[in-house]
Amino acid sequence: MMLLAASLAALAVALVVSPVFLGRSTRTPTRSARRSVTHRPAVDRLTDRRHRLRRRLRRRPHVVQPVALSTWADDLARALRHGSTLHAALTNTVPTDAVVERHSAPLRHWLGRGATVVQACDEWSVELADAGSVGRRRTNDRIELLATMTAVLAAAASLGGAAAAPLDRFAVAMRQRASDDLERGAQSAQAQMSAKVLTSVPLAVLSLLLLTDDGVRGVVTSATGGIVVTLGLALNAAGAVW
Repeated sequence: MMLLAASLAALAVALVVSPVFLGRSTRTPTRSARRSVTHRPAVDRLTDRRHRLRRRLRRRPHVVQPVALSTWADDLARALRHGSTLHAALTNTVPTDAVVERHSAPLRHWLGRGATVVQACDEWSVELADAGSVGRRRTNDRIELLATMTAVLAAAASLGGAAAAPLDRFAVAMRQRASDDLERGAQSAQAQMSAKVLTSVPLAVLSLLLLTDDGVRGVVTSATGGIVVTLGLALNAAGAVW
């Protein structure tokens, strides 16, 4: 009875904590890394978290990053201030980021064929809408950021005036978006790691008891025990996916 109570308690803990697992798993730091982070200032810890998030984002090769768009907008604004027209700046200023360069290739294609900036932006927005519908079925590629830049460029070309100012404001907005992404990742990293540990510990305890205790194996292999364990594992998995 004691063994049955212990196994049921482990399953109850697993069922309670499994819905907490809401985010993606993060890499658990080693003991030495945790010790070194603890004694460093808060600014250094936040900087380290942002560096880890940047490395994780770089492993997502199809996602449009706000930092890349802000860099491209800065380059366009700089070219405009040097005397270039918006048409020439968009044609000759190629984004340094590979993802943005690939997605913006249709814009340069239409400009090279003689289309105006407004016409090229209209064609580009249609292609971005098609790419965004495919991206939503596969993953979140953040195509909407490029669609926002398309609207900014089309408005600047149709209304006239200095186009460098709206591009500067767009770059500031993209840098703020990137800062918000880094802040959310840094603030949620510890909670996600704790949720993963709390979800895995009851399963590890149950596995250890199954390997070392004949009584627990007997209870689990029985009809009632098997049903309880299966139900607990199913709910735990559903909570982890949720």
